[in-house]
Amino acid sequence: MRKHIYSNTIFTKSKEDSDEKLKHNFKKGMAFVLSLAMVGGLVPAMSGGANKVQAAPGSGTEPSVSAYATKDQMMDDTFAPDNTGTASNYGKLVFGKKKNYDDTYSALEWYILGKDEGVSGDNTIIFAASPIAIEQKFNSNTNNKTYSYEADTGYGDNSGNISVHGIHYGASDLRAALKGMATNTIYFTTAEQGLMNATTVKTKDTKNSNVTYTTTDKLYALAADDVFNEIIKAGSGNNTVLAMNSYWSSGRDFWLRSPYVRYGNGVLIASPGDCVSSTDVNQNWSAQPASNLNLSSVLFASAATAASSGTKSGTITEGTAMTLRLDGTGNNIGTVTYNTTTGDIKAVKGSAQTVALVVQGNDGTNDWYYSKKITGTDVVNVSDIVAEPKTPSSIDLSACKIWLETTDSAKNLTYAVNATETNIKIIHSIAITDIDTPVPNTALDTKASCTTEGVKSTTPQITWTPSVTTAGYNTRYTASITLTADTGYEFADNVTATVSGNTATSVTNNADGTLTVTKKFTTDKRKIDSVAAPTVPANNTFTTYYGYDGYAATPISGTNTELGKTATVTFEGTTSPTTTDKTVTWTIVSNGGVYDNTPGAENTFRWTIPRFALINYNAVYCQGYDTSTGNITGTIKLKNKAATSVAITGTDSSISYTGATVDVSQYFSIDTNAGTATYTLVTGTNGGTGEGTLSDKTLTVTHTGTFKIKVSTAANGIYAAGEKTVTLTVDNGTILYTATDYSTTYDGQPHSISVSVANPEGTDVTYSTDGVTYVSDNPSFSNEGTHTVYYRITKDNYTTIEGSKTVTINKKSVTITAKEQDIVWGNDINQSLYTVSEDGLITGDSIKEITLTPSTTARTENGTISVSGVKIENAAGADVTANYDITMANGNLKITHNAALAPERIEASKTKTTYTAGDTLNVDDLAVTAYYADGYSEPVQDYTTNVSAIDMSADGDKTLTVSYTKNGVTKTKDITIKVNAVQASYKIISGADSEWKQNTDGNITIRGNGEFSKFESVKVDGSIIDAKNYTAKEGSTIIILKADYLKTLSVGTHSFEIVWTDGSAVTNFKVSKNTDDSQQPTPPQTGDNSRPMLWVTLLAASLAGLLALLVVRRKKDDKYMQR
Repeated sequence: MRKHIYSNTIFTKSKEDSDEKLKHNFKKGMAFVLSLAMVGGLVPAMSGGANKVQAAPGSGTEPSVSAYATKDQMMDDTFAPDNTGTASNYGKLVFGKKKNYDDTYSALEWYILGKDEGVSGDNTIIFAASPIAIEQKFNSNTNNKTYSYEADTGYGDNSGNISVHGIHYGASDLRAALKGMATNTIYFTTAEQGLMNATTVKTKDTKNSNVTYTTTDKLYALAADDVFNEIIKAGSGNNTVLAMNSYWSSGRDFWLRSPYVRYGNGVLIASPGDCVSSTDVNQNWSAQPASNLNLSSVLFASAATAASSGTKSGTITEGTAMTLRLDGTGNNIGTVTYNTTTGDIKAVKGSAQTVALVVQGNDGTNDWYYSKKITGTDVVNVSDIVAEPKTPSSIDLSACKIWLETTDSAKNLTYAVNATETNIKIIHSIAITDIDTPVPNTALDTKASCTTEGVKSTTPQITWTPSVTTAGYNTRYTASITLTADTGYEFADNVTATVSGNTATSVTNNADGTLTVTKKFTTDKRKIDSVAAPTVPANNTFTTYYGYDGYAATPISGTNTELGKTATVTFEGTTSPTTTDKTVTWTIVSNGGVYDNTPGAENTFRWTIPRFALINYNAVYCQGYDTSTGNITGTIKLKNKAATSVAITGTDSSISYTGATVDVSQYFSIDTNAGTATYTLVTGTNGGTGEGTLSDKTLTVTHTGTFKIKVSTAANGIYAAGEKTVTLTVDNGTILYTATDYSTTYDGQPHSISVSVANPEGTDVTYSTDGVTYVSDNPSFSNEGTHTVYYRITKDNYTTIEGSKTVTINKKSVTITAKEQDIVWGNDINQSLYTVSEDGLITGDSIKEITLTPSTTARTENGTISVSGVKIENAAGADVTANYDITMANGNLKITHNAALAPERIEASKTKTTYTAGDTLNVDDLAVTAYYADGYSEPVQDYTTNVSAIDMSADGDKTLTVSYTKNGVTKTKDITIKVNAVQASYKIISGADSEWKQNTDGNITIRGNGEFSKFESVKVDGSIIDAKNYTAKEGSTIIILKADYLKTLSVGTHSFEIVWTDGSAVTNFKVSKNTDDSQQPTPPQTGDNSRPMLWVTLLAASLAGLLALLVVRRKKDDKYMQR
């Protein structure tokens, strides 16, 4: 079995497939070699592999068949492939939807393959141009399945069940999936499903005597004869063959329904760009089915695009898929006609929601289309189409395809009605002349002229509205002319018209086919000669007030009757009436249009007859006519009524000064009708003795005395101004205050007495410490004691106040405690280690001087530290000790060993002092102690010895010197070592430098010449190993290292030592990797040497035959080798 990989999906091919493939390629290679020899080196052209839709060239300006195909063309040989699987024309349809990689759905394109004679009615076979679904299994496994069959489907006359193999198409998951898609509205709308015919196809059952059974479905997988074919088959009789190079040269591998007869578990698949191959049923491949469409209701198919708004035009790219246009006769789409002589296309929209006109043709090179959304009745001329982008410069409508269409989005189907040819000419514009413009007191015209081609009457009648015979003044008349089209003509829906060279007022297409044109005229207005101004009050002075409470706002508002409401107009001529009264409007033109309501003031007014009252008259020549507004107007000046006087009284008064301001309005009584009151102080010889200022009605006194106050009132609306004067006497006032003592505990802050003045504000408070000299600063005190302060309060216009209060400051309690200290012997205690009681010293104060005294200088665990000599200063450096009541407490003292001392001596002892010559002197059992001047001693480890200088190879007494250095001082101690004579000498007599390979079961045997009775142990890498890891036996002494132990050792050289009671013997052994491949099988050798030159010649010929094939088929074979 060989694995082949396609797009990360793995399937398997049998050895039979590979052999068959080799034969297939060999045949092609030999054919190529023979052809090469016959044509003398000519290279045959390779067939194209691109899957494309081939556009057949248009006839004249008719569309290409691949861009516009009739129902008959979709059924006959136009698109049907021949017996080689190729066709003269290739066309595609858009129908239904397919599932994409990202689980979205998009339109599915199908190849048109012609009618299936095995399906009744008008139909065409279609084959999906790309997969409708991906990642689809044929079946989940090859296990047998129960297949329920219908009668007469290949298994007998009756329906029933039968056990089938997992490669059976009828019972496959693939078929079930296709049947599900055919009824799923995600893939096909209900209406689309109604167009799909079921097709009955035949397939072999390899498990049941190769029975040929039938299945009938709307979607079905295609068939193939065998692997390596480049043709697959569609249709009810498998008669429609599709060549790979023409219909499936690219894309994903897809399932076929045929079993692989030479491999019981295989099913055929189509590999685009390659050939038919086989695979297991449980692989994921694509579903790319065929179907059959019922064309009985189809008119044609087109690749043109309909406009959804406005117009749309363009060329149709070769290979663009077409969309079916179904017969829309019953869909109320509308009608469309065309005239090849005039180039007009007339489209009339029916009741369908969205309708588009489509015109399709071919310019000899490219297919093109034009489309316009139709909303009513519309006429499109070829000049309109030519003006659009990507359309030809000249168009022959007789060779174009023209239709109206509408698309039902719910059904996903498009319905159309074809255009019919007509000889009727369309009248696009009308010109009417010879209508006399109406003149007042003159008879109205009754006939007009029209010489436009296609209009039946050249002197149509005129109907006037209103229906009179003689025109009057300033009247609008509408002339209506109804025209009839001559035989062979009709009016366009958007026909335009002019009347006497001017655009008609309206153009109406009547239901009976006639056309009504209207034009409006207006006669001249009657002339005004003069206007008499409206009436005004006597002496041009009003008799009442305006603009005040209780009165009208202005003389021109409300129900005022002092200004006239009308002006008399006199007309030119004697025609009755000769005069008429016209209502006037009044406006104020002085003071920016704002009425000055001041009594006695003068305002300018304008009267106006508004333009709308003159609309029916000609007032241009009348005096007072304003050409900019069209009004008749005039102006007049009028005075207001004079003002009314008011009364004011006042009372003289006396008050005491409080420092507060005085409201002087309380001393006056003012008429409520008076205007705004203004208060002033009378000064100079007529003024008072007091001093102050008066702001508005508020008096501010700066010096007590008498004040003369005058009030003046302004004119107020209809009331006149007035004034009055009174005398106010202001006497001196009394100061209200509070003075308090201050007492506290020392906190370092300045403290003073408190003097608070409640009234008045702005008093001058001064202080003294001797009662004689006063200053503005309130003296403050921060040190302990009792301090007396004198105060004085003064203010202008108030009586002076004098008195005294005290400031008392008490001492603050504080406790100072020596901290516990742990010092090294020989060092002084730290003088800064003490604590001050919480809330002891105030912020800013600190202990400047203090003495801490130890109770002893010897090492101790329970000494004390006493406190004395305390001096406290504040932040400024002043001595504030007197402000505190100080308590001093002792602290604990501990004096410990001084690690900086050098040792005075050391002592050393050793556990083992007797050795044998040749032994190693070990100092691990040394114990060394250092002693110091403060009586302290300690064991030490960082000592040194002269062990390296001692000769242990000879016997005798040796001196081991121990040295210890600390803090620059070295102390030594000697120890006597006794060395005895050497014991027996042993050696390895066999097995020295042995080697053991990993992953083998062998042991290592090493033999020493020592007596077995003296054997003690075995060391590996200097360490005694467990006796379970080796076997020891006599023969001198034989040690066998076990394989299980050797497997635990790393690759490399290891030391080995046999130890007896009186000596040892040493060697090495090596553990190495096992690189021996002697276990690998050796390829069998053949002794056949017969006729070598013959085989070489045949091999060369074979290679020559395959060479060209391998070049051409490299991509294909690479694909097989890499899958």
